[in-house]
Amino acid sequence: MSVIDNAIARLQELALVSGTTDGVVIKYAPNYPVDDASVLPLSIAHIINGQTSNDNATTVRLQPTIAVDFHFSRLHLKQTYTEIDAVAVNFSKLLGGDPTLNGTVDTVNFPVSFSVTPAQWDTVTTQMLRFEVPVKTLETPATT
Repeated sequence: MSVIDNAIARLQELALVSGTTDGVVIKYAPNYPVDDASVLPLSIAHIINGQTSNDNATTVRLQPTIAVDFHFSRLHLKQTYTEIDAVAVNFSKLLGGDPTLNGTVDTVNFPVSFSVTPAQWDTVTTQMLRFEVPVKTLETPATT
């Protein structure tokens, strides 16, 4: 697994517990995006962009941004927004308490932004809470 895969796995672990203190149960948080959105709420994490640079001859700075998308049912919007509000606060607290994502990255590059928008996953229309989590890891350059 790559450093990005390891960071995504840790973010999904945090996603699963992000609502439990407020009674929100994230029912599904796989390490790789899935085609099926039939079980809500769910979390899907994936890389959305990034950058890389060389600090010197011995260090490559890799800075990917990982989206953590929480999808909620739109059937009862009052309940949907109650769940979104709880997860937004709790996931933020979990990120703050684990700035290296359990040692999978050197650091989460705070601030972390989040937004709420209607979305579609598979054929299901959802209300999505997206966290954009920029992380930094220092890697050894490869030679051929």
